[in-house]
Amino acid sequence: MKILRIAWRSIWRNRRRTLISMSAATFGLVLVIFYSSLMSAMIGDAKNQLDTTGMGHVEVYAAGYRQKPQASKAFRDPAAVLAKLQLPPGAEAGYRVLARALISSAHASEGVEVHGVDWANEEHLASYVSDLRAGAAPAADDAQGILVGEKLAQRLKVGVGSKVRVMASRTDGEVGANLFRVRGIFHSISPALSQSRVVVSAASAQELLGAPGAAHEIVIQLDDPSRADAVARRIGRQLGPEYESFSYGQLLPSMKAIEALMDNALFVAALFVYMLVGLGVLNTALMSVMERTREFGVMMAVGTRPRRLVWQVLAESFWIATISAAAGLALGLAVTWYGSTHTIMDFTAKMGEGMDMGGMTVRSAFRTAFSILMSVKAAAYVYAMALLVGLYPAWRVTRMRPADALRRA
Repeated sequence: MKILRIAWRSIWRNRRRTLISMSAATFGLVLVIFYSSLMSAMIGDAKNQLDTTGMGHVEVYAAGYRQKPQASKAFRDPAAVLAKLQLPPGAEAGYRVLARALISSAHASEGVEVHGVDWANEEHLASYVSDLRAGAAPAADDAQGILVGEKLAQRLKVGVGSKVRVMASRTDGEVGANLFRVRGIFHSISPALSQSRVVVSAASAQELLGAPGAAHEIVIQLDDPSRADAVARRIGRQLGPEYESFSYGQLLPSMKAIEALMDNALFVAALFVYMLVGLGVLNTALMSVMERTREFGVMMAVGTRPRRLVWQVLAESFWIATISAAAGLALGLAVTWYGSTHTIMDFTAKMGEGMDMGGMTVRSAFRTAFSILMSVKAAAYVYAMALLVGLYPAWRVTRMRPADALRRA
């Protein structure tokens, strides 16, 4: 304790230098915490948007469908396939009928992706079907009801109650065509989805394709997205070679690539900041030792053991590291907490509510992720770096000879 008290007084001999060193370390730590929390929030938001866009954490298809989508490559009994799946607690699953189609109104035509769904179940798999800006979802027995996206409705110039015609290739090679009436207009933060997707009942889609009872996709939403790869592998083993299961990372390799890129960028930025922090603390400790060369020489001449001097120098680094890490952690947590409850960067006016990036969607208004564990880890690295660089000045003290120290001073 006595050494700590002496070290505390020593670091304030040159108050300006100590404050500059502590400020640099504190600012560097806050910068690392803020950047890491911002990147974590962006990736987390992209994963959360899987539900809002209807993509599953795990998706299952008939073998070969992903490589070459065809109406004939379908589950003949999707309910039986669903019953075979051993899903983790809290998981939601359902099936869809998929088709590429042409939708036409009295004013325009657009290519779209048709999703035939079970209306009651789809609300748990894709939140956009319940985010309606006009109208309501079709009833379970409504064979002519259809939901369209906001942007698609604008391009077709249709509203609730308007008639549209949908044409798609049937399983027998012919062209199927049905008339539908717009029951509702849904909102999605994904511009592509809002412009290119329509939703009808599974029975209506099966009739359009001439595939009664069939489905093309099984969608699984998990409570913990990090388990998606393991669940996809287990389902693949359960169902056998007739089916293919994919995690969202396999369906969206760009998400994994962007996540890895952000991790690498964070590592390089953090390493750079830690090195700057280390050099700042090293400069303060080393200059303090050099300025007190005579003092150390006198102490050694009167019998002070070098080990005690080493502990004193390390104690000075301890105080600088402790104050800097504590201040940086407190400020970093305050900044990220504020950023987790308030928008800190908003590009909505220029880019719209959401941005499509390589198949994934992120919001244009950015926030940070508040994580005590992540912040403490960053603070621990800064703390360790500040203590580590104190070893060199301490080693310099052990190399001193009293006569040389007094002569150089």
